[in-house]
Amino acid sequence: MSLDRLDALRLFVRLRERGSFSAAARDLRIKQSTASKWVAELEEELGVGLVERTTRAIRITEAGQRFARRAVEILDAVDETTRELSDLGEREPSGRVRVSAPVVYGRLFVAPLMAKFLKHHPRVEAELVLSDRYVNLVEEGFDLAIRVGVPADTSARGRKLADSARRLVASPAYVEKHGAPKTPKELERHPCLTHSEAFAGAIWRFRLGPGREVPVAVRGPLSSNNSDVALEMARRGLGIALLADWLVAADLRANKLVELLPDHQAPPAPVFAVTPASRFVAAPVRALLDALTASDEIRSSRSR
Repeated sequence: MSLDRLDALRLFVRLRERGSFSAAARDLRIKQSTASKWVAELEEELGVGLVERTTRAIRITEAGQRFARRAVEILDAVDETTRELSDLGEREPSGRVRVSAPVVYGRLFVAPLMAKFLKHHPRVEAELVLSDRYVNLVEEGFDLAIRVGVPADTSARGRKLADSARRLVASPAYVEKHGAPKTPKELERHPCLTHSEAFAGAIWRFRLGPGREVPVAVRGPLSSNNSDVALEMARRGLGIALLADWLVAADLRANKLVELLPDHQAPPAPVFAVTPASRFVAAPVRALLDALTASDEIRSSRSR
C-alpha cells in the first residue's frame, strides 16, 4: 500500500471523527481542497459514495462507515508493525557478520577492533577471514570487506575509513651495497619489492610538490600480495619496498630499515570498508561499520 493511500485512509478516518473537511484537513496539515480531492478519488476507485455533502455539513454514508472501520484496522496494523520494526532497529544488534580483511592490516587493526566490538555486542557472532586476495562479496557470502586502495568493484558500496601513509624503505646493508636513490626516477635502476595486487603494482607514484606526482615503473626480484613478505625481504636486503608507515615504523626506530626519498612522499593508500551494493545492510553490519568509522586506531592507522 502506497504512502498516498495511507494518507487518504488517515484523512477519511479523521473526517468521520471531526465531521468536516476543514477540521480534518487542518488536523493533517493539508489544504481543504486536497482533502476533498482525496475523498473523491477514493469514492471513484471504490465505486460507492462515502460522504453526502450539503452546504452546511457532511454525513458519512453506510458504506463510508464500513470503510472507515476497516481503515482504522488497517492503520492500527501499519502503526503497530512500524513500532515493532522501529524497536527492532533500536535494540541490541544480533546475528552473524562475515568479514574479509588484508592479512597484515586485519591482524594489526581489524582483529583488535572486532574483539572490542564483540565484547560490546554479545549477541553478534563474527567470522574474520584474512586474505590479501580481493574477495567477491556476493559470490563468497561476505557482509563486509576492508580494502586498501580505491575499490574498483562497482557492485560494492564503500565507506572511507582512513588514509594510510606509506614509506619507501630499505635495509642499511642494502644502502651500503647499492647506495640510496636521490630521485624517484633512480628507482628504475634499483631492485624493488612490488605488490602484486591492485593498489601498488609495478607503478609507484611520488609527490614532487602541490598537485604534482611522478609515476615510476619499478621492477625487482620478488612480487607478493602480502606486505609482511615484502617487509621481510626488505629487512634481508633483497631490495627497496614501499610499505605502510604503521608496518615499518618499529623497524625504522630500531634502525633495521632506513627511509629513502623522505622529501618525495608517496600518496597515502586509502582504506575502505565495502558492503554489497545490492544487499540490505543488516543491523550488526551497520554497527560494525560505525565502530570501524569511529575507531581512532583505524582512522589514523597508527603504527604499532
